[in-house]
Amino acid sequence: MAKSRKGKRNKKGSGHVVPAKGPTLDTAIANEVEAALPDLGDDGPAWGALQKTLLKSTLTPADIATVVMRRDRAALAGLLKQLRGEAVDDTPPAPTPVADIDDAVLREAMKAFRKRLKLTKLDHESRLGRSPLSTGKDADFDSILPPHQYDTDVWDALVAKGELVNTGQGFYGLPAPPPTMRGKT
Repeated sequence: MAKSRKGKRNKKGSGHVVPAKGPTLDTAIANEVEAALPDLGDDGPAWGALQKTLLKSTLTPADIATVVMRRDRAALAGLLKQLRGEAVDDTPPAPTPVADIDDAVLREAMKAFRKRLKLTKLDHESRLGRSPLSTGKDADFDSILPPHQYDTDVWDALVAKGELVNTGQGFYGLPAPPPTMRGKT
């Protein structure tokens, strides 16, 4: 017997049909999220509940995670428009001005980032399952999630200064070193 595309019955057999992902469910989710907006503060549990609700929709988890991680209400409004099937403005927003952050904070954040990158690489290179006689394998990644003790404004300021590169999805990496001029005099 072919499965129905409209939904599936729950396991108890009570006759309740769980709706399949689609436009009607997306509209219902958009209405539910919009109803929760007035109570939405900056606390983590409220945004986590919002993320769980949005994950039931047809939106990509990466888009949802970006909005929830940054607690960006403007981007959330764009996701709600997308759920309702309304036209979404695809022009990139004007770059936000970089917050004026003390140089000492930027230095400490960069120190914490380099330490996290170093420890992550060491952890990756020291995995079990390799021959004890081998030298291991070099880490093949170049970006990580930055330490959470600093706000995203700090990381964006470091990107604006050219000390970090934003590789997307909340990951940052060190910029590529300039090519050396060997053999040239």
